[in-house]
Amino acid sequence: MIPDPTQVHPLPAHPRVVFLRNCVRSSRIVVGDFTYYDDPREAERFEENNVLYHYGPERLVIGKFCALAQGVRFLMNGANHRMSGISTYPFPIFGGVWAKHMDLVDDLPSRGDTIVGNDV
Repeated sequence: MIPDPTQVHPLPAHPRVVFLRNCVRSSRIVVGDFTYYDDPREAERFEENNVLYHYGPERLVIGKFCALAQGVRFLMNGANHRMSGISTYPFPIFGGVWAKHMDLVDDLPSRGDTIVGNDV
């Protein structure tokens, strides 16, 4: 008998293991069947805790049958700094008039999607 890929916890006795596809909500994150993530603290919060700076249109694509360990992090394109402005300092994240007059995401050069193949 194979595990049901639609279950969050494929091993009921081990809640630290989740089938990742059933935990992510963003349409910019695609996860293949049977890919699992193992984390003793917050396995179901992978998207919030482990996909960082996901502000732009780029996608995170993770294949089928992958095993992701606790602590894995994906740094997305939003972690980059625009190099064409007067400064690389991220003024808009501090709000106020800086946020009204500057944009961190527009005009960032795209590095493309982050892709993890099958069986990684």
